[in-house]
Amino acid sequence: MASSSAIYNANSPYETLISSMITIERQPQLRLKDERNEQNRMNGVLSDLHSKLSALHTLLKRFSDPLSNPFGSRGVATSATAFSATAAETAMFGAHTLKVERLASADTRISQQFTSSGNSLRAFFDSNGAQTFTIQVASPTIDDTSRRVDVTVTIDPTGSTDAEILKEISAAINAAMNDAAADGTIKKAEVAGASVVNETADTARLSLRSGQTGFANRLEFGDSAAGLLALLGVTNDAVATGTGGGQVVAVGTSETDSELNSKFVLDGLTLYRSKNEVSDAIDGVTIQLKQVMTEPASFTVEPNAEASKKEINDFIKSYNEILAFIKGKSSIDADAGVRGDFANESAYTELRFGMRMDVVGRVSSQPAEAPTYITDLGIEIASDGSLSIKDAEKLTAALQKDPDAVRSLFAGSDGIAKRLETRIEKYVGINGFIKSRQKVIDERIRRYDKRIADMDDQLARRETQLRMQFAKLQETIALLQGQQQMLFGYVMGY
Repeated sequence: MASSSAIYNANSPYETLISSMITIERQPQLRLKDERNEQNRMNGVLSDLHSKLSALHTLLKRFSDPLSNPFGSRGVATSATAFSATAAETAMFGAHTLKVERLASADTRISQQFTSSGNSLRAFFDSNGAQTFTIQVASPTIDDTSRRVDVTVTIDPTGSTDAEILKEISAAINAAMNDAAADGTIKKAEVAGASVVNETADTARLSLRSGQTGFANRLEFGDSAAGLLALLGVTNDAVATGTGGGQVVAVGTSETDSELNSKFVLDGLTLYRSKNEVSDAIDGVTIQLKQVMTEPASFTVEPNAEASKKEINDFIKSYNEILAFIKGKSSIDADAGVRGDFANESAYTELRFGMRMDVVGRVSSQPAEAPTYITDLGIEIASDGSLSIKDAEKLTAALQKDPDAVRSLFAGSDGIAKRLETRIEKYVGINGFIKSRQKVIDERIRRYDKRIADMDDQLARRETQLRMQFAKLQETIALLQGQQQMLFGYVMGY
């Protein structure tokens, strides 16, 4: 009897024969795998088309959505360098004048000038001990826009000279402010900062600066029992002069008389704000004040034609990609014997030509003197249906003259976007044509997978059967060879 190792020897002629037979019998399965792969590839083609159509569909919905206005973007035209401005969709078109007379600044207080090596501060603390004072900063909330918070500072310096003690006071103020921000008492942007300034090599001052600009964000103080802040001079209610302490910019008593606020003349009216970014002077317009100017300058809120042109360019690009994709997949090369994936699918040809008709057709719902064809915007339609901006100046003029009329050309009741959106919806909807086709393909792939798996089982059983048959054959051959040797021995007289 032949050993099992001989039966399964990979180099055995029997194994080579079995392998050849299984290879031949596997051919139908390989054809099934090719067909399954083709279905998977077709599924990918449909996914690509669905993705392109969905992207255009999303853009079209934005065009036609009454809450969205892609052609309503505003721009601000000005030659001024002392300010800049931006406009939201809510801004009204129109011209304005602006003169910047003062920029908003942070409230800065300085102490009197001390001799760095002096000991007047040391003597003060030796006589009065540790000192506690408060610095009040603005910390508005939604519920209380005028809210202010006292930050408590305690200082018991160990330095001997005035410069050293000023540095310790500065460090104590910064630590207290940072702690207040860390525990949520104030916001980080509201933190006031302290530092020591050396005007000369042998003098020093304490400097305090508010975290935000304007009168609303001014600093206010609660002095220590022994009057440390008064000694320093930072509570002096006047602009500092010479070696004295006080305000760097006149704080004043209100928004109108405080030089901390910006001051500007808008359309003849004098306005004051705590910041240099002003968003509440003209509805929908944000003005950034940059520098003082001696004469007023004009600026105009107008349609942002460039932003609207980008929207139209995006539409054209997406639309052209879909037409080119469908055309390429629908082509037939008789000489090469190649047929596109959509060559036998009239639904995709209908989609392509239907989209072309949606774009080139007249929009009858447009008001008088408004553009009624897409070509009225300077857009050219090629023989293959693709679009391009042929006359950019014509498009810009239409957008600047009446952006709402351009929008209604797309978003009107029978507008271009509305027509395309309705057509494409039939293909990309949950129960749309493409999803339905993919469901059919998916089911076909599942059947292929099952048949391939069944054939794997059949081929495995067939391979086992062949091995068993060849094993029996080997046993028979071995038995016959043994009998032959016995007969040969008998005849030869062994």
